Amino acid sequence: MAEVSWEQEATWVVEALNLLTVLAAPRLYARWCTQAPAEELRTVLQSRMTALSAYCAKAWGSPDAERFRAATPKVQALAESLAGAPPGSLTEPGWNAQARECLDAMGVPVPPEGWEAFEGWRVSLPS
Repeated sequence: MAEVSWEQEATWVVEALNLLTVLAAPRLYARWCTQAPAEELRTVLQSRMTALSAYCAKAWGSPDAERFRAATPKVQALAESLAGAPPGSLTEPGWNAQARECLDAMGVPVPPEGWEAFEGWRVSLPS
């Protein structure tokens, strides 16, 4: 198997962090689940969590490295839960909570409106 480039790894990590946010927010996750066949979506979700877990385990060189390394078991547990779900399953009790725990461990704050009502981050553009 070919070595993954740092560019590909960075892309997967960003995708994984975005997917964690979507998974943590039930409204966003319900919409995401309609985008493609369930098995395809679950494969993407599981592969990105596996990539994020590997990234967290070897994080170094930044002020957040220790926080990411400490989050590794939570991210790995979510990846394993996704991998162990029945084929085609996109809803499993606890995935929302696991995603929230992962985000919290990595220092991502709970949105002001909470995860249940979260619809996406608001971007303020300069006037």
